[in-house]
Amino acid sequence: MPGEDEARPETWEDEKGYKGQSGKGTKVIETLQFILENTEKEEKSAHADEMNAQHEFEDSMTKLKDEEKELGESLVKLKTQLAEKTAELLESKKTLKETIAVKEAAEAYLLEIKPGCDFITENFDKREEHREAETKALKKAADLLKGTPAYKAAESEAELESLGSCKDICVDEGRGHAKCKACLADVTVPGYCAGHPDTDGC
Repeated sequence: MPGEDEARPETWEDEKGYKGQSGKGTKVIETLQFILENTEKEEKSAHADEMNAQHEFEDSMTKLKDEEKELGESLVKLKTQLAEKTAELLESKKTLKETIAVKEAAEAYLLEIKPGCDFITENFDKREEHREAETKALKKAADLLKGTPAYKAAESEAELESLGSCKDICVDEGRGHAKCKACLADVTVPGYCAGHPDTDGC
């Protein structure tokens, strides 16, 4: 066509046809493919890291929930123990208060009776001397009473009464006679004499 030869670049013949930016375009494509491959690799790595992080997070949450449960149970036990110890403390305080009241009452009573106790302590030896003298006087009086005819008669009467139904036999025959002793033993005279041949009346 007319004018076509004039429009052809001078380098056309040298380049054996028009190539333009095709070489640079190839490099750009290669660069883009390289970036795409690296991006995919990074995406896969990031996805794997995210999965690992998710698993670690879930494991950590499970562990924390288990620890939370254990801590909750421990807290319940501690609260129960605290309530029990608080009740024990209140009971101990009450007991202590009652004990102090009893102690103070006892101390007040001891203080009240102290003059009497002091008197007894201070006069103990004198009281022992008086008691000993009184005991001797009573023994002497008892000996004197036992020697009176009235006491001897009463004693004799009491002795006779103790003979019961054997009283008459023992008065007539004497206390040492076999008849009296057999009567008191509630056996026959021959039976008594069989065991006591030396008794008077056998």
